[in-house]
Amino acid sequence: MRWLRLFLLGVASVYPLYWTAQFVLFFLPAAMRSVCFQVPLQVVDISYMQATAINPGLEALPLGIESLLVALLFSLMIWYLRGDQFLTGGLAIVILGQSALMPFLHQLFLPARSAPLTFSGLVVSLGIICFGLYRILRRTGSADFLDRLALLSLLAVLPQAVLWLVFRIRYPFFGTKFLVMLLLPLYIGALIVSVLPPNIRHGFTTGTRGPVPLVEIFASLIVATLLFAAIGMTTRSGERQLVIATSTPVTRNAG
Repeated sequence: MRWLRLFLLGVASVYPLYWTAQFVLFFLPAAMRSVCFQVPLQVVDISYMQATAINPGLEALPLGIESLLVALLFSLMIWYLRGDQFLTGGLAIVILGQSALMPFLHQLFLPARSAPLTFSGLVVSLGIICFGLYRILRRTGSADFLDRLALLSLLAVLPQAVLWLVFRIRYPFFGTKFLVMLLLPLYIGALIVSVLPPNIRHGFTTGTRGPVPLVEIFASLIVATLLFAAIGMTTRSGERQLVIATSTPVTRNAG
């Protein structure tokens, strides 16, 4: 029953955490610059997949560095505020690191890339992922290597595979390469953390784990439902405005 609760918690929380991480890393910095420095803000995309914005013409840090710094900042905030005492808090750190990792993975396939910067970003992002997975094991406890790997797979890896298979139905351009780029670093991080036995929480003994609270599962489901509905309403509103704009006839002045 506990294993099922872990999987359900992962499935219920992975989407809101993923979308929030995308918003925090790739939309919020540009929006903050626009508010603080009165620079233009261009919304690139708001969809079920992501939220992206840029400041046109504004010099920025090298690709991926800004999102990595933001991921580090928010991960430290979650840890400092003890948000990782909840399983969803640890999973949020994992997804922040995973989202920050993607730009550097894409750079590996570019001909003109900065190799030292790219590999440094990969290492730091993987470190954030491992830190989040470690905090999850500190919260749950574990018995041995296989037990730890199975626990992390049920909570962090398999729910993401389910999420991306659902996205594959909605967005057919998702390929196997993209899925591997998402899940392989996460599974490598799970292997690394599983090799290193974490310190069991005070009051836990080896092989004894605390129950997964149902309130986290229900709260994650409610947040996911509200987020999905809000994005759906925003998307439909944008589509209606586009249809109205394209269908409005242009009046020409006579003479």
